[in-house]
Amino acid sequence: MKWAYSIRQKIKVALLLAIVCLIIVLKNIYDKHNVDELGTTFSSVYEDRLLVESYIYELSGHLYQKKMMLDNLSEQDEANLLAQFETRNAAISTIISDYEKTKFTEPESICFNDFKNNVATLQILESQYLSLAGNDAKLAETRQQLNKTFTVAANDLHKLSDIQVSEGKLLSDNSKKIVAGSSLLTQLELAILIGLAVMIQVLVIASRPIIPKTHQRPSLN
Repeated sequence: MKWAYSIRQKIKVALLLAIVCLIIVLKNIYDKHNVDELGTTFSSVYEDRLLVESYIYELSGHLYQKKMMLDNLSEQDEANLLAQFETRNAAISTIISDYEKTKFTEPESICFNDFKNNVATLQILESQYLSLAGNDAKLAETRQQLNKTFTVAANDLHKLSDIQVSEGKLLSDNSKKIVAGSSLLTQLELAILIGLAVMIQVLVIASRPIIPKTHQRPSLN
């Protein structure tokens, strides 16, 4: 019955080897998934957070420049102020269009829509303000509305910037979790493979006969 025992040992070795192969295949699939997820995360950090932060910075600059023009407005500037506003507004529209191509969270989408509405209101108020020459009472009222809308739009951009920071931190934390999980599984995989290797070695040794067969010399018969 030694042959039956040897076959059973070989079957066990084969099963353990199959388990080793299965573990390696599953770990490779999991690693590929992690690499893809990390790639998506890094892409989102750049395209949806860092790039957006640059858009917010540019939008803030255009709003600030427009407000400075109004604050330092003189009679000789009124003739070309509308043209300058149109240039700034065209740049703002281009940036908003680029911003809309990025991925939004729900709070960001709400805040961004508020900002766009305030920008549209600003453009209407600017046109009204420049058409009210000589009407001091109406000019003062429109100027007050302009200042208020500038402040609200600037606050919208500040909120959008805060969202980029918080979302960037979430993406960073998620990346750290992926790396930590992959590292833990790698260590676990190594421990399992070492254990299986030891078991295979024991089974291989156990399947060999301990006392070798002795062959009689023909000359002794």
